[in-house]
Amino acid sequence: MFSYKTPKINIKLNTRKLSIAFTAVYVLSLIPMLALGFYDFPSADDFSMALETRQYFAANGDFFGTVIASLQKSWVVYSQYEGYFFSIILTCICPSVFGEGFYFLTPFLVVGMLTFGVCYFFDALFVMALHLDKDLTNLVRMLTLFMMVQCLNGSGTRVEAFYWYSGAINYTFTFGMAFFWLGLLIRSVYESDEKARLRKLIWASIWAFFMGGANYLSALELAICSVLLLYVFVMVKLGKFDIQGIDDEQRKSFSNIWIPLVINLIGFSFSCFGPGNSNRFAETTQMSPVKAVFVSLYDTFDMLFNDMTRWEVLVILFLLVPVFWKMAGKLKVRLEHPILFVLFAFLLVSSNMTPPIFATANIDAGRLRALAFMEYVFMLVLVEFYLVAVARQYFDTKYLSGVTKDESDDSNTFSSVLSMIIACCVLIFAIGSALSIKPEPDYYSCTSALYDIVSGRAATYRQENDERLSILRDDTIKNAELREYSVHPEMLFYMDVTPDSSEWINQATAIYYDKETTVLLPRE
Repeated sequence: MFSYKTPKINIKLNTRKLSIAFTAVYVLSLIPMLALGFYDFPSADDFSMALETRQYFAANGDFFGTVIASLQKSWVVYSQYEGYFFSIILTCICPSVFGEGFYFLTPFLVVGMLTFGVCYFFDALFVMALHLDKDLTNLVRMLTLFMMVQCLNGSGTRVEAFYWYSGAINYTFTFGMAFFWLGLLIRSVYESDEKARLRKLIWASIWAFFMGGANYLSALELAICSVLLLYVFVMVKLGKFDIQGIDDEQRKSFSNIWIPLVINLIGFSFSCFGPGNSNRFAETTQMSPVKAVFVSLYDTFDMLFNDMTRWEVLVILFLLVPVFWKMAGKLKVRLEHPILFVLFAFLLVSSNMTPPIFATANIDAGRLRALAFMEYVFMLVLVEFYLVAVARQYFDTKYLSGVTKDESDDSNTFSSVLSMIIACCVLIFAIGSALSIKPEPDYYSCTSALYDIVSGRAATYRQENDERLSILRDDTIKNAELREYSVHPEMLFYMDVTPDSSEWINQATAIYYDKETTVLLPRE
């Protein structure tokens, strides 16, 4: 045998600097995605859902009147075709109503709301409710958002999640609002100022009804959360449960939490029993409710675990372990039900997929898969925090009882061991990303956007859309013949008109631009 010495690397990463660095990485990753928005163009339901709104604005040029027109169209859709009223309102006010040049706002609105909602929720949960470190909390939310936005993969997921307005505003945008609403609920109890708690309660009550009318994936999950929180509320009132970490004044505020929860369930009921749902069901193939539940449980494993979880997600989750370990050192609330929480998380993620499986017997649409993946990643992060915190509390109780704990918990630096784990994860991620991006430029959302811009595909797509617009806006042309796209950017192209003028998308496009027919011609 032989002996040898390895070099000892004693690094201690600063939490504030690391937080700033990961924030910069996330923000920089969004720049190509937002820049790509300037090449975006409406399609499909953007023309049909916003038709009357567009017609009103074209005739009157009145912004507020256009908003009223969108509400009128929303009522028609709600009463005749679909039940999720809040999502319909958002869909009918598409930016292209005011001109196709405003369609670039789509990724700004969608990614902006998702980012804001996730950040608002984590800040409310970790900083305000659990009194954990702000910098560590920011690390968690930046890494979570990076996984949700950049690690999203699969055919059609990115364009429908971020760039096709009718799909993105309906699903991703309202999904971000769901986190905002949950953050309001937490703050309505844990804010230190009484007036601030009251303001949050009022806002939570107002948005509760609208969130009940969001897309059924998000609305069902919020309804489940509302029911569970109402159960907790009743148990606290009966003296069976106790809420830790709040004073007497905050406890009084908790006694009002039932108001937004009940309002949310009322809004969800309005959505479920909307008169238009019966007409929508008549056009789709439904699955029995019981079978839909079991298929959702299976798809959680098959689609999310097997198909959409790539190596970089696992690396980032492993990177979060030392972050959560350090955070848990300051956790004063005792976490005692890891199995129950893991089961809750799994069932909540599965419930996300149940509505489309029940209504259409599949979850093939890119926007549905995208939302399921984002929810899955988010719950993975919460589960990991819970399990690491339980492990840390068990370790501290068994081995550090009566002993001074690791001083690094009270400092703004990670210990050398935790720092090495983080550094190794960052290195593995960097090397792995380089190896993945080289053969697949569209591996991440940001690299896909950057590739389309740099390669000129996005510019070609915009130029060909400008050519189409010159035809569609020409009042002398009543039968519009549009050339097939020569490029189909992965992040921008969703759906196109067909050679058959009787197809619904052809008819919607024709009516939107006041044409008799619209057909697709092959590009010569």
